Amino acid sequence: MEAKKILVPISGNSADEEAIKLACRLGEKWKAKVYVVYIIEVERSLPLDAPVESEVEEAEEILTHAEDVAADIGYDIETDLLKAREAGPGIVDEAMERGVDLIVMAIGYRKHLGEFDLGETVPYVLREAPCQILLYREPIS
Repeated sequence: MEAKKILVPISGNSADEEAIKLACRLGEKWKAKVYVVYIIEVERSLPLDAPVESEVEEAEEILTHAEDVAADIGYDIETDLLKAREAGPGIVDEAMERGVDLIVMAIGYRKHLGEFDLGETVPYVLREAPCQILLYREPIS
């Protein structure tokens, strides 16, 4: 496995940091470009370009933290803030648009009704993304 372009979608959860570190280590090994994206989900009742200032501020803080994590290990990443109706299709669209070879995703360990739950985004990306995917799951705390 080798990649020249790596996409890391983040959501502000505690597992994001490990995904960024992993992507940077792989990027360093393969001399790949690492793109970190945060997607703001915009409700269908609003136009896609509707201003969502409070979410933009939070997203910018999360992306700044991602840049700091990468800088701490000496790797330069490119960050971007996107808007989409749903995160899964937004991630897949971004992967196709950028022509990435690998998506590195992270999820926390969470349960819903007593069962481990992947949520909606991860299964969608696993099903629809045109490239390889590495999924990092946090340990059970």
